[in-house]
Amino acid sequence: MSLLAFAAIAYLALAIALVLAIDKLVALLFRETRPQNSLRPSAVDKMLAVSRQYYRRW
Repeated sequence: MSLLAFAAIAYLALAIALVLAIDKLVALLFRETRPQNSLRPSAVDKMLAVSRQYYRRW
């Protein structure tokens, strides 16, 4: 039973490692041309700006 559990965990670890390796390879081949998300205002920033706008009206 422990051998079966070890084989299952090893299989899952190898599958995750393979997925991560393919993800890194694809990221190297197809670089994102858009600017990073950190340069754009986040949804929280937009909500704060709208709430400030409505607060000023009162």
